[in-house]
Amino acid sequence: MSIDDSRLALFLMLCQGVEKLVASRVDLVPPESLPVSATFDLAEAVPDLVHASMKAAEAFKLFYVFEGYLRDLIISVLSNDATVPWWEKIPSDVRSEVESLEAADDTKIGRGRWTRDKSALMTYPQLLRVIDTCWKTGFSDLLRDKSLIQEARVLTHLRNAVAHMTTIPTEELERIRQVMRDWFRMVAP
Repeated sequence: MSIDDSRLALFLMLCQGVEKLVASRVDLVPPESLPVSATFDLAEAVPDLVHASMKAAEAFKLFYVFEGYLRDLIISVLSNDATVPWWEKIPSDVRSEVESLEAADDTKIGRGRWTRDKSALMTYPQLLRVIDTCWKTGFSDLLRDKSLIQEARVLTHLRNAVAHMTTIPTEELERIRQVMRDWFRMVAP
């Protein structure tokens, strides 16, 4: 390596260090914009909150995919026997809670409405309860390890923190990833 190559290598290493340092500064405008209009970017107005939102977005995306996966899994497994609709196989307390939410949604006037099936109204703990309660209805063959349900339950407080706009520590994000890896190793989507 010539002297010029070594200086170039040193320069690149220093640039990488500066890049990491700048990225860690939450008071600086983040690289991603978050516009609320054509002329107003939240990244410039409140850079610290936009930095936090980018960190929180990863956990949100993981839960979004996992909950959607659980909903699809429940409908798929409980629809295997078509003689009884999947919804009727759901535990009665979960059905009652979801039907109450559905009725409350119907009474909201003046707000944009969209069609959601009943599974979209089930909460994360309810989804896990359905899998646990209906274990012998087909989930045992698919998951083979009921401890996965308990692992997923441990994430409930993290899911709620993310849903209520709270950032979570990196080690907790890794816990979320680990539980999801365990699920997807057992049940390939």
